[in-house]
Amino acid sequence: MKVSAELIAECKRNKRKAQFELYKVCYAFMMQICLRYNPVDADAHAALNESFLKVYTKIDQYNEHVPFALWIRRITINTCIDHFRKRKTELYASFQNIDDGPIASISHISNDADLSLDAEALRAMIRQLPAVSQQVFNLVILDGYPYEEVAELLDITVATCRWHVHFSRKTLQEQLVEVSSESKSKAV
Repeated sequence: MKVSAELIAECKRNKRKAQFELYKVCYAFMMQICLRYNPVDADAHAALNESFLKVYTKIDQYNEHVPFALWIRRITINTCIDHFRKRKTELYASFQNIDDGPIASISHISNDADLSLDAEALRAMIRQLPAVSQQVFNLVILDGYPYEEVAELLDITVATCRWHVHFSRKTLQEQLVEVSSESKSKAV
Protein backbone atom coordinates (compact mmCIF):
# COMPACT_ATOMS: atom_id res chain seq x y z
CA MET A 1 0.00 0.00 0.00
CA LYS A 2 1.54 3.23 -1.15
CA VAL A 3 0.08 6.53 0.08
CA SER A 4 1.78 9.72 -1.05
CA ALA A 5 2.37 12.74 1.15
CA GLU A 6 0.42 14.82 -1.38
CA LEU A 7 -2.63 12.57 -1.02
CA ILE A 8 -2.46 12.87 2.77
CA ALA A 9 -2.14 16.66 2.49
CA GLU A 10 -5.19 16.79 0.21
CA CYS A 11 -7.15 14.66 2.68
CA LYS A 12 -6.17 17.05 5.48
CA ARG A 13 -7.82 19.80 3.39
CA ASN A 14 -11.01 17.68 3.25
CA LYS A 15 -10.83 17.21 -0.52
CA ARG A 16 -13.46 14.57 -1.38
CA LYS A 17 -11.59 13.33 -4.45
CA ALA A 18 -8.48 12.72 -2.32
CA GLN A 19 -10.54 10.95 0.34
CA PHE A 20 -12.02 8.67 -2.30
CA GLU A 21 -8.54 7.94 -3.66
CA LEU A 22 -7.32 7.14 -0.13
CA TYR A 23 -10.32 4.83 0.26
CA LYS A 24 -9.40 2.95 -2.94
CA VAL A 25 -5.74 2.64 -1.89
CA CYS A 26 -6.39 1.52 1.70
CA TYR A 27 -9.58 -0.51 1.31
CA ALA A 28 -8.02 -3.98 0.92
CA PHE A 29 -5.50 -3.45 3.71
CA MET A 30 -8.10 -2.22 6.20
CA MET A 31 -10.76 -4.72 5.16
CA GLN A 32 -8.35 -7.59 5.76
CA ILE A 33 -7.93 -6.39 9.36
CA CYS A 34 -11.69 -5.94 9.84
CA LEU A 35 -12.44 -9.42 8.53
CA ARG A 36 -9.87 -10.88 10.90
CA TYR A 37 -11.62 -9.32 13.91
CA ASN A 38 -15.26 -9.62 12.85
CA PRO A 39 -16.75 -13.05 12.18
CA VAL A 40 -19.72 -11.57 10.30
CA ASP A 41 -19.08 -9.75 7.02
CA ALA A 42 -21.66 -7.06 7.81
CA ASP A 43 -19.85 -6.31 11.08
CA ALA A 44 -16.53 -6.17 9.22
CA HIS A 45 -17.96 -3.66 6.74
CA ALA A 46 -19.41 -1.55 9.57
CA ALA A 47 -16.02 -1.53 11.32
CA LEU A 48 -14.32 -0.63 8.04
CA ASN A 49 -16.64 2.32 7.44
CA GLU A 50 -16.18 3.56 10.98
CA SER A 51 -12.40 3.17 10.61
CA PHE A 52 -12.39 5.28 7.45
CA LEU A 53 -14.49 7.92 9.19
CA LYS A 54 -11.93 8.05 12.01
CA VAL A 55 -9.06 8.24 9.51
CA TYR A 56 -10.72 11.16 7.70
CA THR A 57 -11.61 13.05 10.87
CA LYS A 58 -8.28 12.47 12.63
CA ILE A 59 -5.92 12.77 9.69
CA ASP A 60 -4.73 16.13 11.06
CA GLN A 61 -3.29 14.18 14.00
CA TYR A 62 -1.21 11.97 11.70
CA ASN A 63 2.54 12.30 12.37
CA GLU A 64 4.56 12.10 9.15
CA HIS A 65 7.39 10.35 11.03
CA VAL A 66 5.20 7.27 11.50
CA PRO A 67 4.47 5.06 8.48
CA PHE A 68 0.91 5.75 7.32
CA ALA A 69 0.11 2.02 7.12
CA LEU A 70 0.93 1.58 10.82
CA TRP A 71 -1.21 4.57 11.74
CA ILE A 72 -4.31 3.36 9.90
CA ARG A 73 -3.70 -0.22 11.07
CA ARG A 74 -3.84 0.94 14.68
CA ILE A 75 -7.01 2.95 14.04
CA THR A 76 -8.64 -0.05 12.34
CA ILE A 77 -7.70 -2.49 15.11
CA ASN A 78 -8.91 -0.08 17.80
CA THR A 79 -12.20 0.37 15.93
CA CYS A 80 -12.65 -3.40 15.74
CA ILE A 81 -11.95 -3.64 19.47
CA ASP A 82 -14.56 -0.92 20.10
CA HIS A 83 -17.10 -2.94 18.08
CA PHE A 84 -16.19 -6.00 20.08
CA ARG A 85 -16.69 -4.18 23.37
CA LYS A 86 -20.17 -3.13 22.27
CA ARG A 87 -21.11 -6.77 21.65
CA LYS A 88 -19.00 -8.27 24.43
CA THR A 89 -21.68 -9.45 26.82
CA GLU A 90 -23.61 -11.39 24.21
CA LEU A 91 -20.49 -12.86 22.62
CA TYR A 92 -18.82 -14.42 25.59
CA ALA A 93 -21.39 -14.87 28.29
CA SER A 94 -20.47 -18.54 28.37
CA PHE A 95 -16.79 -17.73 28.94
CA GLN A 96 -17.14 -15.28 31.85
CA ASN A 97 -16.51 -17.77 34.65
CA ILE A 98 -13.36 -19.38 33.34
CA ASP A 99 -10.99 -20.66 36.01
CA ASP A 100 -8.06 -18.28 36.38
CA GLY A 101 -5.74 -21.02 37.59
CA PRO A 102 -2.40 -21.87 36.04
CA ILE A 103 -2.47 -22.78 32.40
CA ALA A 104 -0.64 -25.73 30.92
CA SER A 105 2.06 -24.99 28.41
CA ILE A 106 0.65 -23.84 25.12
CA SER A 107 1.36 -26.12 22.21
CA HIS A 108 2.23 -24.66 18.85
CA ILE A 109 0.11 -25.02 15.77
CA SER A 110 1.22 -27.91 13.62
CA ASN A 111 3.72 -27.02 10.95
CA ASP A 112 3.35 -30.14 8.81
CA ALA A 113 5.47 -29.74 5.68
CA ASP A 114 3.12 -32.03 3.75
CA LEU A 115 0.12 -29.88 4.60
CA SER A 116 -0.81 -27.69 1.68
CA LEU A 117 -3.21 -25.26 3.29
CA ASP A 118 -3.84 -21.91 1.72
CA ALA A 119 -4.23 -18.70 3.69
CA GLU A 120 -7.96 -18.48 3.01
CA ALA A 121 -8.58 -21.94 4.49
CA LEU A 122 -6.61 -20.99 7.60
CA ARG A 123 -8.56 -17.72 7.88
CA ALA A 124 -11.79 -19.72 7.64
CA MET A 125 -10.62 -21.96 10.49
CA ILE A 126 -9.81 -18.94 12.64
CA ARG A 127 -13.23 -17.43 11.88
CA GLN A 128 -14.88 -20.64 13.17
CA LEU A 129 -13.44 -20.05 16.64
CA PRO A 130 -15.77 -18.58 19.27
CA ALA A 131 -15.83 -14.78 18.98
CA VAL A 132 -13.82 -13.98 22.11
CA SER A 133 -11.22 -16.65 21.38
CA GLN A 134 -10.93 -15.33 17.84
CA GLN A 135 -10.42 -11.76 19.09
CA VAL A 136 -7.78 -12.75 21.62
CA PHE A 137 -5.98 -15.03 19.15
CA ASN A 138 -5.88 -12.29 16.52
CA LEU A 139 -4.59 -9.67 18.93
CA VAL A 140 -1.94 -11.84 20.61
CA ILE A 141 -0.77 -14.16 17.84
CA LEU A 142 -1.39 -12.27 14.62
CA ASP A 143 -0.92 -8.68 15.77
CA GLY A 144 1.63 -9.26 18.54
CA TYR A 145 -0.13 -7.50 21.41
CA PRO A 146 1.07 -8.57 24.88
CA TYR A 147 -1.37 -10.57 27.00
CA GLU A 148 -1.64 -7.79 29.56
CA GLU A 149 -2.69 -5.21 26.96
CA VAL A 150 -5.22 -7.56 25.38
CA ALA A 151 -6.67 -8.38 28.79
CA GLU A 152 -7.04 -4.67 29.52
CA LEU A 153 -8.53 -3.89 26.10
CA LEU A 154 -11.13 -6.65 26.36
CA ASP A 155 -11.73 -6.27 30.10
CA ILE A 156 -10.77 -9.86 30.93
CA THR A 157 -8.05 -11.29 33.16
CA VAL A 158 -4.61 -12.18 31.80
CA ALA A 159 -5.23 -15.82 32.71
CA THR A 160 -8.47 -15.81 30.72
CA CYS A 161 -6.60 -14.21 27.83
CA ARG A 162 -4.00 -16.98 27.96
CA TRP A 163 -6.76 -19.59 28.13
CA HIS A 164 -8.32 -18.23 24.93
CA VAL A 165 -4.97 -18.40 23.11
CA HIS A 166 -4.42 -21.94 24.38
CA PHE A 167 -7.94 -22.97 23.37
CA SER A 168 -7.54 -21.38 19.92
CA ARG A 169 -4.18 -23.01 19.27
CA LYS A 170 -5.44 -26.40 20.40
CA THR A 171 -8.58 -26.12 18.26
CA LEU A 172 -6.63 -24.97 15.20
CA GLN A 173 -4.03 -27.69 15.71
CA GLU A 174 -6.77 -30.33 15.82
CA GLN A 175 -8.31 -28.93 12.64
CA LEU A 176 -4.93 -28.88 10.90
CA VAL A 177 -4.24 -32.50 11.88
CA GLU A 178 -7.68 -33.44 10.58
CA VAL A 179 -7.10 -31.63 7.27
CA SER A 180 -3.64 -33.19 7.00
CA SER A 181 -4.92 -36.72 7.54
CA GLU A 182 -7.74 -36.11 5.03
CA SER A 183 -5.29 -34.87 2.41
CA LYS A 184 -2.96 -37.84 3.03
CA SER A 185 -5.84 -40.32 2.71
CA LYS A 186 -6.91 -38.70 -0.57
CA ALA A 187 -3.34 -38.97 -1.88
CA VAL A 188 -3.33 -42.72 -1.27
